[in-house]
Amino acid sequence: MAQNSRPVFRSPSLEQETVEELSRRLLEITAQLNASNRSLQHLQQERTEMLANLSHDLRAPLTAIRSAVDYLTSGQSLSAQDIEGALTLIDHRTGTLEHLIRDMYELFTLEDPSHAFSFQELDAPAFLEEYFYAGHLLCLSVSQDLHATLFADPGKLIRILDNLLGNAAKYAPAGTKITLSAAPSADLTSLRISVTDEGPGIPPEDLERIFNRTYTVSSARTPGSATGSGLGLAIVKTITERHGGTVSCENASGAGSIFSVTLPAKFLQS
Repeated sequence: MAQNSRPVFRSPSLEQETVEELSRRLLEITAQLNASNRSLQHLQQERTEMLANLSHDLRAPLTAIRSAVDYLTSGQSLSAQDIEGALTLIDHRTGTLEHLIRDMYELFTLEDPSHAFSFQELDAPAFLEEYFYAGHLLCLSVSQDLHATLFADPGKLIRILDNLLGNAAKYAPAGTKITLSAAPSADLTSLRISVTDEGPGIPPEDLERIFNRTYTVSSARTPGSATGSGLGLAIVKTITERHGGTVSCENASGAGSIFSVTLPAKFLQS
């Protein structure tokens, strides 16, 4: 004999609580989607601006090369000095293009999450000393009491140092000092590696943007100079963030700038 099914009674309060909980979750998800959408729009705008800057930077050397080639093939009677000058211009501008294209490729590759880094434990003071003794023209300031280990990709770390040193050397006046230093954070969780120059410094309004890939270096330390893509510092930022670290820039007291990379580190007490 079939049993009569009993009606299921729901507590109004429990049902109301469930609806309120679902509403709250829906609002949270909507807020997250809106934030993600804003982030994507910002990234798209940033990429568009970067491509516009790069198009400008590519066009300038290409125009110079085309002009030099047209000059060489114009049929005019050119002296050996004229020919040498045009070829020197072509060589210089070709080098500029190669450098820019290499930086573009490297930045896009680094931003690809599938691009693996070769992380390993590095003795930070020994690594910096080896870099210093490789012939780089700078002063080294690392305490003998510093015992720090980084978990990093050595090749990528060299790229960071090369870019920061190259940036400092580009703007520091001849005969001034460039210093490579390292110091632990106050809570002993990270190592701050800094490159300090004695150049003209950077306008305060540009300090927050200087590592952005849409930033152009001419508006900072060299007003009126040829526009640069600024990809070198964007590469520094990307590599650093892939290591779980941060980058910063500040003006030194007096004159010059301090570019710093802060990376997670382990310390041994001496």
